[in-house]
Amino acid sequence: MKPRKPKVAIIGVGLLGGSLALAFKKRGGMSLVGWNHRASSRRKAAKILPVVPTFEKAVQGADVVVLCAHSGSIGPVLNQIAPLLKTGALVMDVSSVKGEVVREAGKIKGMNRFFVPCHPMAGKEKSGPAFADGNLYHDRYVFITPLPGTPPKLIARARKFWEKVGAMTIVIAARTHDRNVALTSHLPHLLASTLMHLYDGRKNSPNLHQSVGTGFKDFTRIAAGSPAMWADIMKLNATEMKSILSLYRRKLAQLEGQLRKGGRGGWVSFFEKARAARERLS
Repeated sequence: MKPRKPKVAIIGVGLLGGSLALAFKKRGGMSLVGWNHRASSRRKAAKILPVVPTFEKAVQGADVVVLCAHSGSIGPVLNQIAPLLKTGALVMDVSSVKGEVVREAGKIKGMNRFFVPCHPMAGKEKSGPAFADGNLYHDRYVFITPLPGTPPKLIARARKFWEKVGAMTIVIAARTHDRNVALTSHLPHLLASTLMHLYDGRKNSPNLHQSVGTGFKDFTRIAAGSPAMWADIMKLNATEMKSILSLYRRKLAQLEGQLRKGGRGGWVSFFEKARAARERLS
């Protein structure tokens, strides 16, 4: 008799869930099943992996459950699946804000024996299973923000899971994670979206469209992301966003002061410092 393949249930087969399914299909050794809330989304997801009609059927008997949903919905979903989980199951999410997820999960008795919050630093500006990519997680970091009292063996299982699809894992406090991504992910999206608002407000200006170069397109590419997802992120990471926006405003005020002074000397050092930092990042 062949050994039973571990069952992996992906709840929300969009870009991230679909990419995870493709990565494991390529690797083999897993029994994959997916579920989406909308019937139309389930039909699209069925092109990637077997899809079941009910949430309960997806979770039942699963060894691993991956919640690929917006940050704000993770708490309610955890409450829904808690009585369905089999002993020894591992549950993870992929949402972008971890503090609120950790707080909500901590309210559910015994959830630290099942749930390991995760955030892969992977994605695209496009959403949905049509844009899934089996290499999406390769050489990308996945942050793990455990609940208090999580068994080390469960954290080790979560790390091994992501490493199987080529990712690198880092265990970090949820507060530190949210502060970091406010600067490196959430603020850039807010700025790109703001710039598109400014552009749209001047869209009738003569030859504005012809003035758009690759720099503008590169900078604003991420503004095409999911509005619902980013609305959740801004709500749930509001504390860190207010802090980083305050710092950003101070920087803008300094730049306005430099413009009032005139000249170019200060600008040379400003751009040299920025270039050096960007080269270190590369």
